[in-house]
Amino acid sequence: MKLKKLIILVVAATSAIITNAQDCDIRLGIAPIEEGDNISPAINSRVVNYLTQAVAEFGVTADPFYSQFFITGRFDHSSDDVLPGLPTRYVLKTTLTLMIGDAVNEQVYATTTVDLTGVGDSKDRAYINALSSLPSKRSSLASFIETAKTKIIGYYDKNYKSYLAKARMAMKLRNYDEALFYTSSVPTCSSGYGEASNLTAEIFQSNVDYDADMLLAQARAIWAANPTREGAIEACSLLAMIDPSAKCYPAAKMLGEQIGSIVKEDRDFWTKGVYKDTVELKKMRINAARDIGVAWAKNQPKIVTNFVSRNRHYHVF
Repeated sequence: MKLKKLIILVVAATSAIITNAQDCDIRLGIAPIEEGDNISPAINSRVVNYLTQAVAEFGVTADPFYSQFFITGRFDHSSDDVLPGLPTRYVLKTTLTLMIGDAVNEQVYATTTVDLTGVGDSKDRAYINALSSLPSKRSSLASFIETAKTKIIGYYDKNYKSYLAKARMAMKLRNYDEALFYTSSVPTCSSGYGEASNLTAEIFQSNVDYDADMLLAQARAIWAANPTREGAIEACSLLAMIDPSAKCYPAAKMLGEQIGSIVKEDRDFWTKGVYKDTVELKKMRINAARDIGVAWAKNQPKIVTNFVSRNRHYHVF
């Protein structure tokens, strides 16, 4: 299938996590569902909620904060007739066409269609009643979602090294949050996950070391300028923020001991719950890195793209 990208107003990445039964965290966004300008926000919201709940049955969590891989759709071939008599009754017949695609590489990964009929005292109510029959049709989404997931995993298997290259460049520039976004984008079921998780740990440690160096420098400056009890409290409060895994931690501990010996107080500012299990530490840091990457992505401008696929227009945000 051919997917033509007409306009990209702003390029950026945003994020939402998907996890399937095999612990495969793929990123997917939900774009608005459309029928020209005829779909009200209330109807669009209902379809988005349906998609969120439906894909959850297949071990997927969808969110509106990611733009490369997305699920969206349209109401096509809609018609509504007004039944004679009062109160006014609308009979709606429509086809909901769903698509999962790749906005960056202009590809459609999977499509499916669902025919719907609803009756209501307004067009919106007819849409709502038509959508109420969607839960009974969710089984038809299984192959639709699995097909797309397989292709997305294949994409990462082939292209994960480009994500890692971007991450290394961002780390070099000390843009750690951005770097962690790129490494945490590679799903656990991708062949590149091991390399990505190792780089995640490296970036995380680099960030820890950099922040610790800054804290130690500030503490030294404060103590040099004010070698009193007040200066000791201020300096040691900064030393207490230094992660025990930081390279400068021994120097921070030494400074803390020097300060304590001068002010004659026992201040254990540096022992702060060191992790005992290195495996658990790595797992916790990967989760923290993912959260940092997601937070960075959510603060980026969104993609606004118009697509044409099989003569259907899609707007992806």
